[in-house]
Amino acid sequence: MTESLEDYLEAIAELIAVEGHAHAKEIAAKLNVKMPSVTGALRQLEKMGCIVYNTHYPVQLTEKGREIAEDVMHHHRVLKQFFSEILGLPLDKASETACRLEHLIDCDTIERFVLFSEAIAKRSDARALQTYLTEAMAHPGLTAMSDCSPGSKVVVERFGRNLDAAQGNASGGREPIPLAIGDVVTIEGFSLDRSAVRVTRDGRQLSIGIAAAENIWVKPAPKA
Repeated sequence: MTESLEDYLEAIAELIAVEGHAHAKEIAAKLNVKMPSVTGALRQLEKMGCIVYNTHYPVQLTEKGREIAEDVMHHHRVLKQFFSEILGLPLDKASETACRLEHLIDCDTIERFVLFSEAIAKRSDARALQTYLTEAMAHPGLTAMSDCSPGSKVVVERFGRNLDAAQGNASGGREPIPLAIGDVVTIEGFSLDRSAVRVTRDGRQLSIGIAAAENIWVKPAPKA
């Protein structure tokens, strides 16, 4: 079945759910298409056993058509929720993107989207990741210090909520972070075991634990 015909089944199901019926003119208005296109699509769906179609009565979904429509709508809801709540897209863009992808993703993949989304949203051990993602999406111009390339010169812009900024230490009782907002540092690289990021500030070499560096947001320093 084509994506277009799935869209028709989805539209019919939504109209029946909201209005109690789905006339051809209502389907045309909902999909913003002309009546000849609707007529052709409905005839195809009737031949496929997905609808009961009579020009004098509202369109009815068969059990086969209802199952397909429910699958498409479920895919749309899951994808829209993922794009809006997990990726932080505006609702209109999330819905538009979901519309483009809902026909391409199988049921097994959709259920993995559900599992991932629910884990991020509900599990206590995923809260740090949820906080990180929220901050990363809210400040697209910033980069975590841990992601900076060696040799890059950056300005410390903000401390993430996963870092105890008020006390100046990383969660878990680490040593105070020897940096402040506005500091300009040069990224020297990682320690051999990659447990820390080595930086230079005002000619002084510092070692920032990787857990802290993952939550220190920086931007490129202005060129001299």
